[in-house]
Amino acid sequence: MTKPIRKVFVVMVHFITLSTAQQRGSFYRSAGDTSERTEGRAPPGLCSYGQITSCCLGWRNVNGNCQPVCKTPCANGKCVGPEKCLCSSGYKGRLCNEDVNECGFLVRPCSQRCMNTHGSYRCYCEPGYTLAADGYTCSGEAACFSLRCQFGCQMERWGAVSCLCPPGLHLAADNRTCEDVDECQRGAAVCPPRQTCRNTFGSFVCMCQDGFVMGSVHGLVQCRDKDECLTGSHRCSRHAQCVNTDGSYTCQCLEDYFGNGRNCLPRRAPQSKAAMYFNYKLTKRTKVVKH
Repeated sequence: MTKPIRKVFVVMVHFITLSTAQQRGSFYRSAGDTSERTEGRAPPGLCSYGQITSCCLGWRNVNGNCQPVCKTPCANGKCVGPEKCLCSSGYKGRLCNEDVNECGFLVRPCSQRCMNTHGSYRCYCEPGYTLAADGYTCSGEAACFSLRCQFGCQMERWGAVSCLCPPGLHLAADNRTCEDVDECQRGAAVCPPRQTCRNTFGSFVCMCQDGFVMGSVHGLVQCRDKDECLTGSHRCSRHAQCVNTDGSYTCQCLEDYFGNGRNCLPRRAPQSKAAMYFNYKLTKRTKVVKH
């Protein structure tokens, strides 16, 4: 190798090394927290592939930061790693979509009665006791018994005592008994897509809409389309073809039939004018023979 060629080669290697170092430095400046940079460790999600530094597999570059990717969003938490969720308090599971029953812990959070709620819990007291302002301690107060509450009472921070209702119920006009809350009146956001809300006493249930059935979709239990054509639950005519659609179906009459798909009639070949005239003359000449 001649000296000019060797010099050009050395310059190219030096340029590539500087470019790689600058690229790695830009990631270090934009990704991770300050403590990781000061300790010299690479930020989470940053990997080196030979002379190239980029986001690791399962991470993506967002404005210079390597962020984890969760194909299925975390229901009640945040994505902290590839397909890994960090659940908020009161939830568990791979997707943080399972409620934690705090009332089932060995060390119960309430001094007397405990009712589990979605993502949390609520404490109640035995008859004759009052729930203190801390929300979990019960004390024997005569004022609570005198209110004659349907479920229980609670002592407010300023010392006043009021009746208490379980989740899904609210105080009636008499401030003593509890009435049901219709959660379904909140709108379509109560239930997931393809599901309809049905109110129950103290709660509600989400059921699949007409045309959908409960099943597994991408590993999750959801409402999927019901194929009426496959199950035979359609109302198409036997002279029609059933075409499945999302949540419903359509009926199309076969080629030799016409109609709305549920009722199909055969198509008749049109008669020529000569044939129609012949039939007309034939009916005029035909006489009814009386006996």
